[in-house]
Amino acid sequence: MSRPRDVFRRARRIHRTEGFLSLLRRGLAFLIWRLFEYQTYHIFCDDVAALLARTEASFKPRIADFAFVFVSSNPEADEMETQGLEFRSSIPHAKEGLSKGAIASCIFVGQELAHIGWIALTQEAKDALNEPPFHVQFADGEASTGQLWTHPQYQRLGLSSYGLAERARLMLEKGIKTERYAVNRRNVPTSSFTAKYDANVCAEGRYLRVLWWKHWTERPLAPDEAVRRTETR
Repeated sequence: MSRPRDVFRRARRIHRTEGFLSLLRRGLAFLIWRLFEYQTYHIFCDDVAALLARTEASFKPRIADFAFVFVSSNPEADEMETQGLEFRSSIPHAKEGLSKGAIASCIFVGQELAHIGWIALTQEAKDALNEPPFHVQFADGEASTGQLWTHPQYQRLGLSSYGLAERARLMLEKGIKTERYAVNRRNVPTSSFTAKYDANVCAEGRYLRVLWWKHWTERPLAPDEAVRRTETR
């Protein structure tokens, strides 16, 4: 599928699920983003075993009819499409991520994608997902997670929490000790969600891009400052 057609499919999904005003806001933001970008992030680092212990018993979806699946390659996604379960055309960087080894965790309600999140076990996979360039020590048992999206119709039903627990379970099975991810400081819904399971803020990242020039800085937070950042989420 060509890139312009991918953009059209994503725009159509936003219009269908979030409405015209949301599409207009995103379109204007995209045009500005092509020229200039400045973002500040909280970098989280969570112990995977402790995360699973906190989430698996308490976070249950408030919906009965759903299907959860991990997808780790484009051939797997091709096979799913024969069953009507399609997600790559409307999710940015999905094909690139799968081709580089990223793992998608998908929740479908019927044949509609209700939630998706990603795991990257290598730097190549993380880069393919276009994540902020925060530091991850993949060789030391760390993994990167992110690129979460939940269909507006299925928000506040516990699907994000369920996906979080299942990703933690898979990472633990693969020997991952720590997950790292970045949350834009202006992303209030995600920051509120991380507060539900006592996520640990360990650093602050700042990203600046002007056209093709890019600059990233990452500053570890002292324990007392990390606590303050957690309390103000």
